[in-house]
Amino acid sequence: MKTQLLTIKTFFKAIPMVALIAIFGCSTEETTSGPAVNPEATEISDLISSLSYDASAMLNVKNTGGAPKERTVTNTKNTQTTPSMGSYDECEEKFYTLEANFDDVAILRPTNGIIWPGALVYGNKDMLDGMPNPITLDRSPVTLRIDLPGIGAQGTLVVENPRNSNIQTSIDKALEWWNANAYEEGYVNASNSSYQANTSYSSKQLSLDVGLNVEWANGSVASQLEYESSTTKRVAAMVYKQVFYTVTMDTPKTPASVFGADVTFSEVDAAIGSDTPPAYINSVSYGRIIMFRMETTDMRKSIDLDLVLEYATGAANGSGSVNSEYDEVLKKSSITVVTIGGNAEVASEAVNADGFASLKHIITGENAVYSRNNPGVPIAYTVRYLKDNTFAKMGYTTDYKIKDCSTKAFSHANAFLDNNIGQDVRFRFKYKKQGSNAIDYTNWQKVKKNDAPPAIRPPSGAHDVKVQFEVWDITWKHMGEFNEGYLYSDKKFEAYCSKRFAGICTEVSVRRD
Repeated sequence: MKTQLLTIKTFFKAIPMVALIAIFGCSTEETTSGPAVNPEATEISDLISSLSYDASAMLNVKNTGGAPKERTVTNTKNTQTTPSMGSYDECEEKFYTLEANFDDVAILRPTNGIIWPGALVYGNKDMLDGMPNPITLDRSPVTLRIDLPGIGAQGTLVVENPRNSNIQTSIDKALEWWNANAYEEGYVNASNSSYQANTSYSSKQLSLDVGLNVEWANGSVASQLEYESSTTKRVAAMVYKQVFYTVTMDTPKTPASVFGADVTFSEVDAAIGSDTPPAYINSVSYGRIIMFRMETTDMRKSIDLDLVLEYATGAANGSGSVNSEYDEVLKKSSITVVTIGGNAEVASEAVNADGFASLKHIITGENAVYSRNNPGVPIAYTVRYLKDNTFAKMGYTTDYKIKDCSTKAFSHANAFLDNNIGQDVRFRFKYKKQGSNAIDYTNWQKVKKNDAPPAIRPPSGAHDVKVQFEVWDITWKHMGEFNEGYLYSDKKFEAYCSKRFAGICTEVSVRRD
C-alpha cells in the first residue's frame, strides 16, 4: 500500500510540474517569436537610398506652376475662303499646347495581377502608359487599411504573403464583414464623386482634360475618346469618378522592410538601379467611372457645351433664359453614356436628355452607393517611391488646334461715277441674291455734270454683280454694263464724250479707271 500511495502522490505532483514547464515554455516562445529579420536589411536600405535618379525628368513632369494642367496658345492663323453664292467662310485657328501632371492614375486597361494595394513596381518611364512592370522579389507582411465607415479594426489588414490573390482575399473578407455588420447597423457609404467636363478637339486633349489619359487606355476605352469637334459638329464629354472606398498601404518604415527575410542584397542589387527605381502601389480606389459624351450640331460658340452637360446631369443650374438655350442644344444633340467596369471593360448606350437633371438618375441612386451587390471595381491608383515615399507624378503633353469658322455675307466695296458729259447719267447694280440665282436690282443713282462722284454699293451677300449705266437723251437710254462679280475694292467709272464732230459730242461712253 505504501508503494501504491507513493506512486499516486508522485503522479499528481508531476502534473502541475509538466503544466508549468509547458506554460513557461510557450511563454518563452511567444516572447521571442516575431517577423523574421533580414540580416542584410541595412545594406538593402542603404542601396535603395543611394539610388540617384530624377523622378520628374524620368516621368516627364511638366512645369505647370503647381496646377494640374496648363494650356498655352502657341500660334493663331486667320483664313478666309473664296466667296461663293455671296457667302464666304472666315476661320480662326488657334494652336494650343496642353501640359498635364497626374499622380492619380485611372485604370483604363486590364491590370489584373500587377496593380493591387502594396504591389512593388518599377517607378520608371514604363509607368507612363498606365501599366508599370512588377518587381517579383519575395515580400514581408504588408499592412493595408480600407476606409469604409464603421469598419473599425476589421478594416486593418495584415497580409502575411502579399500577392494579388492573397490581397484580394483579405479585402473580400473585410468587405463581407462590413456588409454583414456595419451595413446592418445603418452605415451607408455614398461614393466620393468628382467630375470633369470639356469640349473635345482631339482625343488626347480630351483625355487629359477629363482625367482619362488615352495613353493609359486599351483599344475599347480609347475608341470612346476618339470623337472630335469639327466645323459641322461639336463634341464634349463629362467624366464622373465615383470612389466607393480606397485601400491604402501603410508607409514602410525602411526601404528594406518590404522585402522578405530571405531576400539578399545581391538579389535586390540585381533587380533595381537608378534607371529602374523601386516603387510601390500606395493606394487603389474602387468604384466606377461614367462618361457622358455629347455630339451636337448646334455650333453657337456663345454656348459652352461643358455647362450644357452640367445642366443635364444636375451638377449646375442656370437662369431661365440660359436654361432654355441649353434645352435647345439638347434637342440637337445625341448623348452616349459610357461605363468602365471590371478589368477596364466598356459598355455604352444612347440616352435621352431633355432638360435640367434629366441624366442625374444615372449617377445617383443605388448604383452610386457601395453594397454587397454593387462592390465597385479598381478605377485608380497612386504610386510612391520606396526610396523616400514621395508620390510618383507623371507628365503628359499634347498639341491641338481649335478652328472656329463662321459663314458671312460678302461685303462689297463702293462704285463711283464721275459724270464729265453735258447729260445726266445714272447707274445701278444688277445682282443675284445671297445663296440663290434670283436676280434683283438696286435703285438708280442719278449723277449730273460736275456733281461730286457719288458712291453706291451692292447689298451684302450679293453675287454675280453687274454695274449698269443709262444716259438721259429725251428718254433714259441703256449705255451698257460692267460685269464685276464681287467688288473687292472701290471701282471708279467715268462718263465721257468718246466721239466729237465739229466740236460737238456725238457719242458718249462709260469707262472704268
